Amino acid sequence: MLKQSLAASGHSSRSRGAVASPRRSPGPGAPPAEPFAGEQPLSSESSYEALAFNGQDFSGQHAAMVTFSRCALARVNLSGTRLPRLDVSDVRMETCDLANATWEKARLSRSRLEGCRMVGLDLSGALLRKATFQGCNLSLAHFRCAALKEVRFLDCDLRGCSFQDADLRGVLFQGCNLGEAEFSFAKLDGTDLRGSELQGLRVRIEDLRGAIVEPVQAAYLAGLMGLKVIS
Repeated sequence: MLKQSLAASGHSSRSRGAVASPRRSPGPGAPPAEPFAGEQPLSSESSYEALAFNGQDFSGQHAAMVTFSRCALARVNLSGTRLPRLDVSDVRMETCDLANATWEKARLSRSRLEGCRMVGLDLSGALLRKATFQGCNLSLAHFRCAALKEVRFLDCDLRGCSFQDADLRGVLFQGCNLGEAEFSFAKLDGTDLRGSELQGLRVRIEDLRGAIVEPVQAAYLAGLMGLKVIS
């Protein structure tokens, strides 16, 4: 059943296996140790650690098993990239362009993305843990079969987004537009939808079990189920 509430987050590229000197992790909100220099293309199995990226254009590049750790990316163009099994941890992205990128089976943890353009981004089969998306345009993005743990979407445009077969248990959608989003076969127990627009949401009745909504949302969802709510 629905849970209803009345109460209204210098370039350094090392191949895997290379031994790096220990550094104190700056965390996703702290400045990295050094700037990334140049416009070198991304390469498969490369690792970028404790770096600041600003304005680089990596659009359309293909590489597999790339790692970004303890980095900050601002105004970086990653649109159209194909980066299967990308590993992103303790990273902050601000106003980056990720439109139409394909990052299947990526891993994204302890990271924050703010004001990013992510239209059509493909994160199918990805694992997202302790990640925050704030003020991002994720319309038409794909999260099919993805697993999201302790993830927050704040004031994001998610219109037409696909979460089909995704594990969204405990995910927070706050102030988001979920119009025409696809939630069929998603796991929604504990998913908090309060304060988000649900008009045109595509979901099965049985998928809504355990979802957390406001009274007005409950009335709308009841209508999708063919129920009439009369005050």
